[in-house]
Amino acid sequence: LKTTPVLPQILSGTWIMGLRTASMWALVLASDGGIFLINAVDCSGKLVSTWSGPDSSCGSASGANAHYWPIASTTDCHGWQATDSTGKSHDNSAKNIQCSADGRSMTSDQYAGNLGCSGTAVAKSYHLDSCNQGFPPRLYDKALDLSCCLTPSDAACTSTMTGVPRVDSVTTTNEKVFRNGVLCDATFTPSPPPSPTPSPTPSPTPS
Repeated sequence: LKTTPVLPQILSGTWIMGLRTASMWALVLASDGGIFLINAVDCSGKLVSTWSGPDSSCGSASGANAHYWPIASTTDCHGWQATDSTGKSHDNSAKNIQCSADGRSMTSDQYAGNLGCSGTAVAKSYHLDSCNQGFPPRLYDKALDLSCCLTPSDAACTSTMTGVPRVDSVTTTNEKVFRNGVLCDATFTPSPPPSPTPSPTPSPTPS
């Protein structure tokens, strides 16, 4: 049994299967046959979700991703890692994640190329009421669900939008999420939002 601290640059691309143990360690089977024991932290909490993609109307799922952000702390560093279609791994991180005073937007300071919120930050914002050009400029951003900003005590926040932060992307694989540089335990994810209730079909009018 190999044991190792969190080294995402080594594990990137080798994750095949992970199991959580009672002591919050994650058992990871690597493609080279090795088994790694990784200390995983509990990152569960209240979340908000956003949309980012190439569609300037923020309406198409093509090339887009949905991001579930933690909002419990403005000082924690939220990191995420994913592998693109060429097999290249990408690291990003953000901190100072917070809701606006009216609860209708979310802002953060984002750092490219690392999981530790180091280097020069880029200010990001996501709004419920508008689709805005982001950074890099080929991407457009919009807030999807800010229930935990608007009404944090309601069921929409405490049930559907409570869980482990994650990234759902149609263009990447091997997504992993980190808190202050340590891999998050991913066994508790938010429930999917309920499907919209279809409008009733009107009965035919008798002739």
